[in-house]
Amino acid sequence: GILDESEKYGITRDEACHNLVFLAGFSAYGGTKVLFPALIKWVGAAGEDLHRQLAHEIRTVVKEEGGVTVSALNKMSLTKSVVYEALRIEPPVPFQYGKAREDVVISSHDSSFLIEKGEMIFGYQPFATKDPKVFDNPEEFVGDRFLGDGERLLKYVYWSNGRETD
Repeated sequence: GILDESEKYGITRDEACHNLVFLAGFSAYGGTKVLFPALIKWVGAAGEDLHRQLAHEIRTVVKEEGGVTVSALNKMSLTKSVVYEALRIEPPVPFQYGKAREDVVISSHDSSFLIEKGEMIFGYQPFATKDPKVFDNPEEFVGDRFLGDGERLLKYVYWSNGRETD
């Protein structure tokens, strides 16, 4: 289906297939080279209580689901929170930049800034993901930060393509 869709935009099936393979390989490389070591570092430093809670959640859900599936992963609330927290505290791609495609107003808690079409935009993701007005103890790894009422904080977790909730 994706290859059919690419042809509608004038991209050959062969080129689209190569782009998808590159995307998958690039993402896998970035994940194992940058994200995975940071995740292991933060989880490892979090202590035995978190380790036990994660082991219990993962083993319970995998047993209930009969394996590691997308459905099983979606049921692992603590595991997802820990991953979000690792991405929040140490984003694998902290710098983003690009040219504004249209006039855009960027707002902080205190001010707003007009960026005009064609101007260069640079973003440092930790300014948003470690904002002390949003996150209590923003420099501290809190594995369950995004559980329960903490889920409301997901709108402040940004990736290169937007908010986690978008």
